[in-house]
Amino acid sequence: MNVQTGYLQNVDGSCLYSLNSTKVISSVTGPIEPKPRQELPTQLAIEINLRPATGVPTTREITLQDKIRTVITPILASYKFPRQLCQITLQLLQSGETESLFNQLELAACINSTVFALVDSGVPLKNLAIATTIVIDSNNNIIHENITDDILKNNKSVHVIVYQIENNKPSNLLLMDSHGDFDEQDVLKVLEASESNVRQLNKSFREYIQSKLSN
Repeated sequence: MNVQTGYLQNVDGSCLYSLNSTKVISSVTGPIEPKPRQELPTQLAIEINLRPATGVPTTREITLQDKIRTVITPILASYKFPRQLCQITLQLLQSGETESLFNQLELAACINSTVFALVDSGVPLKNLAIATTIVIDSNNNIIHENITDDILKNNKSVHVIVYQIENNKPSNLLLMDSHGDFDEQDVLKVLEASESNVRQLNKSFREYIQSKLSN
């Protein structure tokens, strides 16, 4: 995982995030004055725009936007900014070669990049949300590190797990997005492996933020 916050200058917060074969830039602007149709009387409105690495946005990007919104909404302290708007824009720079499965890798990268950008912007958060990708290969082995396109081509299933972080540890399961063949036992193994992985990602996340603050 490679992270660079403050990557863009003309927004409140931004992050260049790359993991394995996926790279994304996210930006956060807000709170700002919304359009009348976007205004919510008691909380902060959220606008999320996802742009693909090539071509124009399609229903695939709309679906990913909805999943990102599902994760981001619970962690924002939206009650602090009624009748205001937070704009989140994500630009995919690099996607995996395995077109049928790279949705999972893109989703995890977009969620983590957005959380880094929100922290960089100073928008108040109630908690953090951290995503990880878990692969079950054809031999039923759990793979959660160095997930390459070759691994994705020979998998049984791919899972994106997002946990809410409370008191410096995973608490609520915010999202589980899966692709492939799996049963109940596979799900239990994936959840166990993902919790351990998220703990490590949370440690890396906090170390990065502490280093940036000290600098």
